[in-house]
Formats: sequence, C-alpha cells, structure tokens
Amino acid sequence: MAQVKIKVGAIEFTVNGGAEVIAQEREAFTDYLKHKMGEDILAAKRWRREMRTQQRPEPDGTMNARRVLPYKVTPETLRAAIKEGRLDGIIKPFDEIDIPIDTGGTVTAVCGYSDSCAARFVFKDCWDEAVMNDEATNKGGYFKSKGRAHVLVDILPHIAQEWRAIFKPRQMAEVIDGETVEYADPLWLPSATDVFGPSEKGYWKDIDDSFQLEIFKRERDRVKECGDNGTYPYWLRSVYATDATRFRLVYTDGGYSSNNAYYSNGFAPGFDI
Repeated sequence: MAQVKIKVGAIEFTVNGGAEVIAQEREAFTDYLKHKMGEDILAAKRWRREMRTQQRPEPDGTMNARRVLPYKVTPETLRAAIKEGRLDGIIKPFDEIDIPIDTGGTVTAVCGYSDSCAARFVFKDCWDEAVMNDEATNKGGYFKSKGRAHVLVDILPHIAQEWRAIFKPRQMAEVIDGETVEYADPLWLPSATDVFGPSEKGYWKDIDDSFQLEIFKRERDRVKECGDNGTYPYWLRSVYATDATRFRLVYTDGGYSSNNAYYSNGFAPGFDI
C-alpha cells in the first residue's frame, strides 16, 4: 500500500492504494485541475471585459470631468520654499494664486515661470484700463511713461502688504535717447518679449531679462478680460521700435498689435518673487 500527496495552490490531493489506483486517481485529479483552470481563465476574461465596458463613455455622450483642487499658499509658504530652494516644487507655470486686495476681494495671478528660488507672475485679467501717456508719444519709454506711474501709484498699493513684502523688484533696462537706463520695479507691465518672444522683424527691442513665458506660448492663453468689457486689448511696456507714438499691446485675439500712447487699454501687471 502506497500513499501519494499532491498540492496545487489551495487544492490538495491525497490517495492511498496500489499503483493502479494511484494512477487512476492521479488522472482524475489532473482532469479536474484542467477544468478548474479553464473556469478561472474564463472568469478573468469576463472581469476584464466588464472593466473595459465601465471605462467607456456612456452612449448619452457624458464624458469625464476634471476638477482643480485648491490649496493654501501664503507669503510665508513661498518665502520658506525660496529659502530652501524648492519653490518649483509647489509653484509651476499655469498655477493660479488669489492675492488679497484692500477692497476685501482678490486679484488672480498666474505663474508664468518658476525655478527653485524664483517665480514670475502676471495678472490673469486686466486690473483696469488707462493710457500710457496723455499724448501720442513713447518718448521716455516705459521708464518715464504715465502707464508706469499708474502701475506703481494706482495699482500696487492695493495689493495686501504681506504679499507686497515678498515681491522682488524686477531689474529692467531701456535705451532712451541713445542711453541705457536701468531701473527696478516691484510691479510692472509685461514686455512684448515676455509675451511673444523676441521680434524677428525688430518691432520691439527689449534688452532686459525678458524671455517668453510658458503661459503665453499659445494665442488662447494670451487673451484677457477687462471687467464688464469682456475680452480686451492690454498694454505691454515695450515701445514700438519704429514708431515714436506707439507702445506694443496684446490684441483681443491674442496676437500682437500697437496703439498710440493716448489710447486707453487694459493693464495686467506682473511681479517676481
């Protein structure tokens, strides 16, 4: 009398008897395993088929929805991230921050660039509209323009003090009357290069730290609104290099254009941290 034990996973086979009995029982057990494995394979196929069906859109045309989950970002959070060299771990291009203003509301700023220790933002929409100068001239550049004064005197003070405290003045430079003028502002209008990149035809000649921001590489991302006016053209700080009366601007379709300095267009400033 002999005894044989066979175990496959949780299934155990034991038989006592002679060689003929063991051979018969072994064959029966093998047939059972083949049948059981076939059932398991079919069940797995049915499960995969059901999962694929669940992932398909319903025939009524409904599709997946996506939601952006907000989280708290404070000046202290950003200041600590800059100090520790991990700012781009919490702020990336296209991220939006709602910054408190003294009216009790907020203004939304969009991140256009970030690295481990610095980031550049631009207002998502226009704060208001105003002229660049009272007359049709860009003499004196942005440096001496009424538009620059509007940004620094009429807009900047409304930003909550704790946020203004982390603004890093941007170093800017212009050639005015043949001389290079350098200055630094905590809030500024974007340059044409910030928005469109360098001009191959020389329509603008920015010489500061301007480079095309990621958020402006598509026309649809350059469009801004101005209050109840809806989509609106907005000023850039770059002078029209071949015209003494105009500054560059972003038109309502996201393309580049220009206007005489005394026209009223939107103001959507930016800032660095």
